[in-house]
Amino acid sequence: MQTLSLCMIVKDEEKYIEKCLNSVADAVDEIIIVDTGSTDHTLDIAKRFNPKIFSYKWDDNFSNARNEALKKATGDWILVLDADEVVYKDDLKILTEKIQTTKANGLTLVFHNLTNENSEEFYNMHTGLRLFKNKTFHYEGAIHEQLVPIRKSIDFQIELTDIRVLHYGYLLSNLIHKNKHERNIPIIQKLLDYNPNDAFQLFNMGNEYISQHDHNKALEYYEKAYANKDITLAYCPHLLFRRAVCLNCLQRNEESLLALSEALKIYPACTDYEYYKGIIYKMLKRYTLAIESFKKCIEMGAAPQNLTFLNDIHNFKPLIDLGQIYYLLDDWANCLDCYIRALQINSKRYDIIYKIGQILNKMLPNKQDVGKNLENLFSDSYYITNVLVIVDVLIHEGLYDEAERYFKRIENQSDYQNDKNFLQGKLLFYKKDYKSAYTEFLKIIEASSHQGILPNRTEKLLEYLTLCCFAGKLNTKKCNGIIQSLTNETEKQVLLYFLNKKSCSFDKTASQKIFNILSELLKVKELDIFETSLPILNLIDSNRVLLDLANVYYANGYKDMAVKNILESIKKFGAIDGEALYILNKEILQFTSS
Repeated sequence: MQTLSLCMIVKDEEKYIEKCLNSVADAVDEIIIVDTGSTDHTLDIAKRFNPKIFSYKWDDNFSNARNEALKKATGDWILVLDADEVVYKDDLKILTEKIQTTKANGLTLVFHNLTNENSEEFYNMHTGLRLFKNKTFHYEGAIHEQLVPIRKSIDFQIELTDIRVLHYGYLLSNLIHKNKHERNIPIIQKLLDYNPNDAFQLFNMGNEYISQHDHNKALEYYEKAYANKDITLAYCPHLLFRRAVCLNCLQRNEESLLALSEALKIYPACTDYEYYKGIIYKMLKRYTLAIESFKKCIEMGAAPQNLTFLNDIHNFKPLIDLGQIYYLLDDWANCLDCYIRALQINSKRYDIIYKIGQILNKMLPNKQDVGKNLENLFSDSYYITNVLVIVDVLIHEGLYDEAERYFKRIENQSDYQNDKNFLQGKLLFYKKDYKSAYTEFLKIIEASSHQGILPNRTEKLLEYLTLCCFAGKLNTKKCNGIIQSLTNETEKQVLLYFLNKKSCSFDKTASQKIFNILSELLKVKELDIFETSLPILNLIDSNRVLLDLANVYYANGYKDMAVKNILESIKKFGAIDGEALYILNKEILQFTSS
């Protein structure tokens, strides 16, 4: 029976270390922790897992600290994790089985580096050799340390695995909190002072700057690394990708496309390069070329593990991008096909069902057919959660009679009461029965549990409550008290303005909430209230304000007003964007050709 030692080096890791240790506690036989000077509760938390803890004086060398941990390990195998890394629960069994059966002396893991604070669906990827036989390898390099055999007689016998590790360390909040740049840059610079043409360290320095969004400085180092690259080494595919990303971020789009084409000649199986070409073509509105790239991604399939940086770019994401392009081209049939295929790949993405509902509403003259086609997306169209989504999609499309017809399927069921109240409130709201709608929304706020499945319900609830009050001229005392209790100051100020019309100031994050409420007023055709609410736009410090207003008009069918505000934006602020160009081209071309 092969045993497993977890080896970690830590310093002030109280935020994630419990998650990390919990994720592997059932699989490891011992936990070795080398602490380089923690002053928070890291070690107190770690002690709950009965580790062996050793102190180590930090000497600006990660390899030295890691090797200190390896020396203490007694297991047959070693798993190396950082404290902000968590092994996926579903993959832990695979890990324990692998070390019992493999003939390799090292196993790679797949790291999902989170890029979004609020969702685990957004990440980039890399593979890392973090699971290996004891007394076989050690680390070299002061930073971004690499495993090498301890003797020349030992060869790498590496097996690629699909064992996944979730990594929190690249989230911006964690980079700032840990001051990683201040720590890493001087270490890398020392190595570059010794060897200025070390392509790997030039690449690492570029990474430090790109994570700070200093794309000019990052590109400077990536170009030097590119000039000295070794395409046989693991970092090189990442270098080529990030070099292209930097060029794109600096709006050097043609150079970025050329860089990606050159990269594909070196690594022709790298789907990620082709996908990023598609993204650039899409951004530049070269839709024919974008379509070609996204279709090619699907044909290429998943790239080999060492050439994969982004998730789902061989199926799900290119289908979503294709759907968006076909929508802009009014190609409803192809748009629908892409979204349905994407939903089949990831059935948890309910937001796609709303896109499908939007397309069906455009395609089908008989609106009863919209609901029937939505039913076909579910294996059981009478199951309550599926009906809730169908009703919400129909409401979103303004098909209120159809929504009520489907709602009757579940109105007497006791489950998901908050979601039912929310949908009932929305139906009453769009019928302008504001008092009854207010009552339904209030039930949710006063409920003991706020669980539910509908997207954005919590976010939209107070918007609807506020809208009911001032559109229905209801007593605002209770609503005012609820809003005053909000901890988000921006949201509070926006809602109070609409509720009481009291002048205040907003930061830039307020604009989305403001335009959401204005859009609802247009949707419910409260035109007088909409007009009297427009002065709030004077409180937004942005040259985009008329463009955002144009989008609200256009989304609600007021095309002439959308065009008028875009033209005014150009005249007053010199501001225009891709969406505005799309509206102008579509409406002016449509007008001149009719």
